[in-house]
Amino acid sequence: MTVTYGDAKRWESEPLGTAGDSLKKDLDALEGARDLLETQGVPESWTGLAVTFAVARRTLLVKQLGRHIDGKRQMQRALYDAETIVAEVERLVTEVEGEARAKDFSISSDGTVSDVSDPPTFENRYEADEWSRIRQQTAQALADDVSTILGRAAAADATIAGGVPPGHVDSVDDYGVASPEVAEEWATMTDAERRAVIEEMIEEQAAEAGIPTPTITWEPETWDLWGQARGGGSEIALNEGILDDPFILNTVAHEMRHARQFEAIDDQDAWHWPWQDDPFDMHEEDGITEEQAEEWDENFDDYKSTGDGDTYEEYFEQPVEVDARRIGKEELEAMTEEELERLLEEGQR
Repeated sequence: MTVTYGDAKRWESEPLGTAGDSLKKDLDALEGARDLLETQGVPESWTGLAVTFAVARRTLLVKQLGRHIDGKRQMQRALYDAETIVAEVERLVTEVEGEARAKDFSISSDGTVSDVSDPPTFENRYEADEWSRIRQQTAQALADDVSTILGRAAAADATIAGGVPPGHVDSVDDYGVASPEVAEEWATMTDAERRAVIEEMIEEQAAEAGIPTPTITWEPETWDLWGQARGGGSEIALNEGILDDPFILNTVAHEMRHARQFEAIDDQDAWHWPWQDDPFDMHEEDGITEEQAEEWDENFDDYKSTGDGDTYEEYFEQPVEVDARRIGKEELEAMTEEELERLLEEGQR
């Protein structure tokens, strides 16, 4: 779920700093315990197999403590970084709210700027038009400030999510997190710009996979799926309710991977003349084996879906979903602000 202006108005930076300080105290204690275990974990009086096993066990525990400490340190840094960003959000909100009140505008919780002034009486049409023009310019300036705030808020949100160490939040482990820079850029885009990025992304990934560009269908936010590859990958359906969330970049890559899986299955035993290249060669060059394609083929023949009465675990763990989920996560986490801007520029041509 994306951050709204109403959410950002309620944010406070101080609790983030307090949480970071609390983690620092825990880290100091853990580091002391690790050092003590490393230096005194095995009594000097022990000999033989007892000391051998004790040293091995101590080494394992020290490594586990080290990983735990590294994870907490990562979270601590994320909290302090987010504290700085949220402090900036607090300042920007105060400024834009003050500016809006001073000029008789209001800003709703969804970020909509409204003129609440009482229009004066004008002597002629020119004065009325000029007054309207100035009011519209002021409203747009305030809307731009709100967009900046939402971008910074998205960056703070992504900073915290990105700081969560592995093994603590399943959604982060399974689907990844956009970088703060990408989250901020996505938050400041218009829906038309986001659609342009997605269309370009699908077109480029289709070309890489050697398949025709799928048609895109936008389903309403009441749809119970994030995305779906239909017709063997000839159509990609996306939920417009997540258009404002950079997670949709994961969904696009995920569904395009399903399209690639269908193509690999079709090319696996495709007939070709002896002098022609094997259609499957391009898949092997991208790391897809014939064994994988065969497994995918069998999986799609017996596809597990909660809509058909299968359990979520059966759906989640089947080979085609594991593979598509991996690709979606990789694409989302590899996305950069520069690549996003390139996709937008190409998509708007």
